[in-house]
Amino acid sequence: MSKYTVQEARDKWAVICLDPYRFISKLKIIDKKGALINFVPNKEQIKIIEALESGEDCLVLKGRQIGSSTVIAAYYFWKIYTAKSPVKFAILSHKLASSKELFKMHKTFYENLPEMFRKPTQVYNTTELTFADSGASIIATSAGADGGLRSFTCSYLQLSEYAFAPNPEELKATALNALNEGQFIMESTANYFNDALHQEILKCERGEADWKYLFFPWFMHSEFSEDCDKLEYLDGELELKNKFNLNDSQIKWRRSKIAKIGLEKFKREFPTSAQEAYSVTGNVYIPEDITSNISVIPVEPIPMVYLSKPQAQDQYAIGVDVAAGVGRDYSVIIVVSKTSYQTVAIYRSNRIVPTDLATKIIDLAVEYNNALVLVESNNYGNVVLNEMRHQGYTKIWKDSDNKDWQTTGKSKVEMFEMLKELIMKGYITAIDNITYAELRALQVDNTGRIIIPDTLSSHGDSAIAISLAYVCLNNVEIKKTLFLPDWIVSRKASKIISGSGVSVSSKKRY
Repeated sequence: MSKYTVQEARDKWAVICLDPYRFISKLKIIDKKGALINFVPNKEQIKIIEALESGEDCLVLKGRQIGSSTVIAAYYFWKIYTAKSPVKFAILSHKLASSKELFKMHKTFYENLPEMFRKPTQVYNTTELTFADSGASIIATSAGADGGLRSFTCSYLQLSEYAFAPNPEELKATALNALNEGQFIMESTANYFNDALHQEILKCERGEADWKYLFFPWFMHSEFSEDCDKLEYLDGELELKNKFNLNDSQIKWRRSKIAKIGLEKFKREFPTSAQEAYSVTGNVYIPEDITSNISVIPVEPIPMVYLSKPQAQDQYAIGVDVAAGVGRDYSVIIVVSKTSYQTVAIYRSNRIVPTDLATKIIDLAVEYNNALVLVESNNYGNVVLNEMRHQGYTKIWKDSDNKDWQTTGKSKVEMFEMLKELIMKGYITAIDNITYAELRALQVDNTGRIIIPDTLSSHGDSAIAISLAYVCLNNVEIKKTLFLPDWIVSRKASKIISGSGVSVSSKKRY
């Protein structure tokens, strides 16, 4: 027999509904063994609730098994259950099946409420739960679903596994268009270096985004420990213990987990930091260990960046990746030095048309001592090459058969392999942050092809341009005038430029 009357129970429930922590603790979840249990939030989940309570947009880099998706679902089930108006919470993923899987948690919460508190629903199916009294609803959808988010706006939106979306920018734009100045929650595990989630995290770290960024290292999770009597440390374990103040039970759990899934997968799924989550090798073409001596130069995302002025005694090479100039892919020009093997100038734009790009290349080439230029001849590259020749610039890279560069499956491997070898041998010691991020995102597929992930917002334009620049640099030699007096070098350099047949102002095509 209940110790409360119906009215007392309702009054007590009304008080519980005012407090998200108390309400959530009354919900039921299905544990790892498939048993239905009370939801008792752990300390990481409590921090997520605190972040959501702030009303700020939240970005969560998930480790495995900390229950971030569960607590986000519980919090918004509370918000919608207690709402007095027809507000909407949308669960968005690139696959509808993923959204529906998260929606199942809301159904579990609802179906396991005490019967007297299970409010009537207006709509209740595999993708929607709408309460009859308020019209407030929880909806599971995807960008590709019929109607998707285009048919309504929502007050709260959870974007799940953003790092794995094939078109993350489009997915994010869809979410922002549907969100009615409400709260945006993005959560995902790491995929690969410079994936869409990583780019958002880096923006947070640079102070360029308004996300409330949440990350929980594995050792914060109290369940990640294993009983042990006395532990003899293996390589690196004592250093790890001292660095993160771990106990032997945590070290033992980590060791057992690595034995089951391997170190690489452990770092991805149970990282100690975002940097570690994105340091895994896997199918990465240029892993972190071979770039450990590279200085990453921070540059602003502006069209023209000079890292070093042209030196009269130096020779230069230029690599160019060409785009249409319609606001999508970038045209990139990268200038590298023969004496230092480092990048000295970068031009990036997704608005410059090919004919104007040709003029920009010539201007930079002349500025950098009549540099040798390699332009990829694929697609719009032919337009650029024709315009450069029309304007009279002749120092254009050719292969042994006197043909322009064409990127094929074979030549792509050759150019990236050359770049990788220069990095490994220590010739290249500094790369700008944008190009570095693109290079680290390169992957090798199951057939051995080097691929540029479709989810990169830049489409690897800088990675291609710098690779072409070093292919071109291979055909550049330091002239013997390097050892002549400066006044002779200066006079000879001027003579070379004046005699090259270049007169941009007189030959520019309008």
